[in-house]
Amino acid sequence: MAPTRAQSGKSAADVSISDAAEGGFSQYLGNLCFRSKYGTYLWNTSISAPYRVIRIAAMTLISLLLLARSWRLFIRSSSEGAVLLVALALASSQFGVFTATALVVFALILTLAKQLASTPEVNAGHRAGGKGFAGEHIENTLEALTALIQRDNSTPGGLTTLAYVEFDVHETADKELVVLHDLHSVLAASAPYEINQGIMQELAGAGLQLEAPATTSTAKLMQKAQAAGRGLYGDTAGLQSLTAAQLKRVHISGRQGVHVPTLEEFLRCCTSHNLQRSVAVEVKSVATDTGRAKFVNLLRQYKQDFEQRQDPNMTSRLYKPFAPIAAISFPFFWAPAFGEFGTPMWREWALQFRKAGVNTRCCVWHALNLSRGA
Repeated sequence: MAPTRAQSGKSAADVSISDAAEGGFSQYLGNLCFRSKYGTYLWNTSISAPYRVIRIAAMTLISLLLLARSWRLFIRSSSEGAVLLVALALASSQFGVFTATALVVFALILTLAKQLASTPEVNAGHRAGGKGFAGEHIENTLEALTALIQRDNSTPGGLTTLAYVEFDVHETADKELVVLHDLHSVLAASAPYEINQGIMQELAGAGLQLEAPATTSTAKLMQKAQAAGRGLYGDTAGLQSLTAAQLKRVHISGRQGVHVPTLEEFLRCCTSHNLQRSVAVEVKSVATDTGRAKFVNLLRQYKQDFEQRQDPNMTSRLYKPFAPIAAISFPFFWAPAFGEFGTPMWREWALQFRKAGVNTRCCVWHALNLSRGA
């Protein structure tokens, strides 16, 4: 897999925030998992299938795709990887390479399924407790986060459906870190309201397309967005060309005063409301060394603050793979942000995370540490 083209000195617009620059097998896996009808079917099955065994089977298949994408990291940094290599060597001498490989793959699938079975299926903390853009609280907003923490703290024993608080982070054109899943969804939900007409006209005048053509397939839209360097998930209104100040002028879903928050504001909210749960900050796009350093420092500071205020009677509320805070991501997004696995860039930032005492984990497959082995 080719090293990611993300070095200091390049502007956000110069850096690919997708796996488009990787090419070959890695790009194919990324497209299969995230940008195809088969990937969509897998994700929907893993979430909404009526039987738990089917959901776990779908998650296991997704994890196998993630493993194939990051096999070098898995072999280098996990005890399971070392065991599988030894098992493959021993079994090959007894049963032949083909049979041995089949046995090892079967053992791997069982290991993955066992790990996924212990992963929380229901989590009220997804996107900071908000549900889309039409509910009582909008996803990934300070209002949703505050309400979630207050409900958890006021419930004896805490909310049983809350495993950890998770939210998504992107870097803007002015190197600020903001909390949102994807820009296109935010703008699409906010554009129809009169309160946003001024900023929407400004964005449109800057050449940002707020709506995709109805006849364009999702896959083609995503390819065009990647080729133009305009973001993820077919997001044609790219964060790389917007500033945090511009985003702050958008009243999400037309609700006055509800804005896209910064990562610093979000973590400060967790501290000020005394969150006693683990925090998972999902990396979607961080494109500059300034953004990377800010990201690591903010998570380090939050960890230190949490350790000072942690209630010793509530340690059971922490989710062990993330506790007290973790950077999480899919390998397809982690590599452009913090370096392709095994490269000098990856080692540099992996060591920074380790020095900060911040866990780095793979989305879905939480047992995979994205920085171990550096």
